[in-house]
Amino acid sequence: MADFVLSLTDAGLAAVRAASGTSKTVIATLGLTNTPFVPAPTLTALPGQFKQIAILSGVAPAPNVIHLTAYDQSAEVWDATGFGLFLDDGTLFGAYSGEETVLSKAGLAFALMAFDIAINADLVANIDFGDTNFVWPPATEETRGIARLATQGEVDEGAEGQTIVTPRTLGNRLAAMAAAINAAITASVNALTASIAALTARKISAGGLATGGGDLSADRTITVTEASAAEITAGTAADKVVTPRRLGPISMSLTQNGYIRFFGFQMAWGRFNAAANDSTAVAFAQPFPTACFSVVASGGVSGGPDSKDNPPVVIASTITKDGFSVFSADDSNDVTCFIAVGW
Repeated sequence: MADFVLSLTDAGLAAVRAASGTSKTVIATLGLTNTPFVPAPTLTALPGQFKQIAILSGVAPAPNVIHLTAYDQSAEVWDATGFGLFLDDGTLFGAYSGEETVLSKAGLAFALMAFDIAINADLVANIDFGDTNFVWPPATEETRGIARLATQGEVDEGAEGQTIVTPRTLGNRLAAMAAAINAAITASVNALTASIAALTARKISAGGLATGGGDLSADRTITVTEASAAEITAGTAADKVVTPRRLGPISMSLTQNGYIRFFGFQMAWGRFNAAANDSTAVAFAQPFPTACFSVVASGGVSGGPDSKDNPPVVIASTITKDGFSVFSADDSNDVTCFIAVGW
C-alpha cells in the first residue's frame, strides 16, 4: 500500500517543534471521518469525525514516515475516507482526506489497522508512539520490519527501492544480463573478424620498376632496385632505376674557358692566343681527375698573307690531365679554340 501523506496542522507542528529530548510529543489516538475535506493547516478538529481509536503502537522507519497500529474491538461497521492523528493533549496533529474509502471495518470483525503515514516534514525524531513491541513496520535500511519480495519484473526494471531481491530473481537477472553481454561480445567479435578477413584478402601489387607486394596477412615491402654504374654504362637493364648517386656528382663551369663533368666523364673547352712561330702551353680551367684522352684545337687569323702558313696544332705528347701545348707556324699570333675529353 502506498504511504498516506499527512498534512500537519499549525498546532500540531508547533507542538512537535517545541518537544525535544525526553519530553517528546505523543501521538495517542486516531480519529476517523467519512466526510471529504480540505486538510488545511488551520484545522483544530477533524471534520465529520465519527469515531476515535487509541493508537496501540507506532515506530518511525524513516525521518518522515511513521508506522502506526490501531485496534478496534467494537462491533461497529464503518468506512473512512479520511482520518486525523491526535496528540495525548487532544491537539489535532495532522489530517488526511481522500475521495475513496481508505479504511473500513465489518460488523463481526475486529479491526487491527497497521498503516504507514508520510509526513511532509522530517519531524519524527520529536514524536513518541508509546508501545513499540507490537508493530510490524516496513523494513528500511535503519529499521527492522516487514519487507515484500520483489517480483522478477521489479528486479529487471531496477527502480523499486522498498522490496527485497531473492537469489532466484537475482540469478535470473544476472543470467539475462550475462546472455545479453555475451551476445553483444559475440556480435562484435564476428564483425571484427569479418573486417579483418576483408582486409587480409586485399593485396598490394607492385608495378613498373617496383617489385614485391602480396596480401595483408603479413608485412610487405615494395622494392625499387637501383642501377649500378656498370648497368648504366651498359644501357640494357629495363628493371632498374638511375639515381643521382650513380650519375653524380655533376659539376660544370659554363664560361668561355669551362668544363662539365658527369658520370666520371669530363669535357673541357676554352680559347687562347697561340704565339707566332712558337709553342704555347694551355692549362685546363678544371684539371681532369685522372687523365685527358684527347684535345682538338683550331684557330687562325682570318685573311691576310699569313693564312697560307700552318695554323696552331696540338703537340700530342704534351697532353696531361692539367693541360697541353700547341705549336703555331703562323707569323702572327692566332686566337685558337679547343675541346678536350677525359675522365
